[in-house]
Amino acid sequence: MFKVVFPKEAARIDQLAISAGCSEEAFVMEAGRKVATRCLPFAPKKVTLLVGKGNKGADCLAAGIALKERGVEVEAFFFFLSDSSSPINQKLRALFPKHIDASKKETFAFDTDLIIDGLFGTGFTGQVKGNMETAIWMANCASKPIIAIDLPSGLNGTTGMVENVAIEATATVALGFAKIGCFLRKGWNHVGKLSVEDFGLPLQWQEKAHAVAWLPEKKDFTLPKIVRNRHKYEAGYLVGVAGSSTLRGAPKLAGLAALRAGAGIVRIFHKEEIGEMPNELIGQKWNLQELKKELKRATALFIGPGMGKLSLRFLKECPIPLIVDADGLQEKVIYPKKAILTPHRGEMARLLGWSSLPFEEELLFACAQFVERHQVILLLKGGPTFLFAHGKMPLILMHGDPGMATAGSGDVLTGIIGALLAQKLPPYEAAALGAILHGIAGEIAAAKKGSYGLIASDLIDALPEAYRVFLKSKT
Repeated sequence: MFKVVFPKEAARIDQLAISAGCSEEAFVMEAGRKVATRCLPFAPKKVTLLVGKGNKGADCLAAGIALKERGVEVEAFFFFLSDSSSPINQKLRALFPKHIDASKKETFAFDTDLIIDGLFGTGFTGQVKGNMETAIWMANCASKPIIAIDLPSGLNGTTGMVENVAIEATATVALGFAKIGCFLRKGWNHVGKLSVEDFGLPLQWQEKAHAVAWLPEKKDFTLPKIVRNRHKYEAGYLVGVAGSSTLRGAPKLAGLAALRAGAGIVRIFHKEEIGEMPNELIGQKWNLQELKKELKRATALFIGPGMGKLSLRFLKECPIPLIVDADGLQEKVIYPKKAILTPHRGEMARLLGWSSLPFEEELLFACAQFVERHQVILLLKGGPTFLFAHGKMPLILMHGDPGMATAGSGDVLTGIIGALLAQKLPPYEAAALGAILHGIAGEIAAAKKGSYGLIASDLIDALPEAYRVFLKSKT
């Protein structure tokens, strides 16, 4: 896992390491090599550098040097005079004698294959001014891939705010640690595909950094083990309480997703008539006594998709792992410890008794307090998704596609997590892995059909491939 930190914390650790004898120049050159490597999949023949005056500008120049060594044509736009720049920045400028003095340019034509953003460092706040504002606007409009170093210039690395303009990156290469602003407010709209790269900071200094969250990798999780002689009940018996005459599709999406995610059998209790069920699902009219009988055999329970109003007092006696979504998320309900709740932001406001949503960081703080108070697991859905659990640092789960913002997508997620619970994965791991697989399925579906027309059943169809992608990443 990678640490997510405040920009000031990253700067503090860098200075501690340099004060202890680490080479700032070595850090910059290694950072440049890592950024250059991230540029190579775009196969650029010509790259344009947007160079600021600080060490981010130096990282950008170091990336240009590494690309030139690979035969790539590199042009550098300098937006500040040398004598106002950091020492390492000044040193690397000497290797670009044919640079373009952009400090007084009024317009920018990007005749290039790729742009590397090295304008503003992680401490930037406020508005972008002057011709740098123009340069960012024109870079965003140039229809060229943009690689941002650490943070897209113009983005506040602490709050995720953009006051007037910020680079809209194709990809962001975070050096050492991801910065929290990438995931707050408008940050996620600007970072593109985010990766974290080691720039040579020794492990002893990495460990001293105070994290505010973690970015997990696929290798941090393991799928439920499959044995050759298992039967359908061993594969996981998942029971659902879901569906109403108005929302007939929700329980079917959740149930089919659960089967695609590995559950051996899925039985859905529905309060009202929900129409014909897919052949693979078992449908049963709501009966509390029958439900309690099945819960003695089942290995997991999901509640909520399309359920409508229903008393949840029976949850106090729920003997098996539980996931709750949609109509099951109700204020003042006492959920069993380690129950998985999967609200989007509006549903979270309802759980908290709020009439409106506050700033992002206030909501996240309230989520952390909620899980400590109730000792549940909370998956706050969105772009990106945050996972909270009692006694644990939040996880930020980055997989997914904007096209997943469609009715029924959350029902599919419920089914996936329910299947993992039914296969006896611990609740925390099931919530994290379920969100990752759901996001990968969304990426696969969007790659085939585009983001505009994605529907929830596309995610179910993509689940087998999502499992293959996940397993391939671990080999």
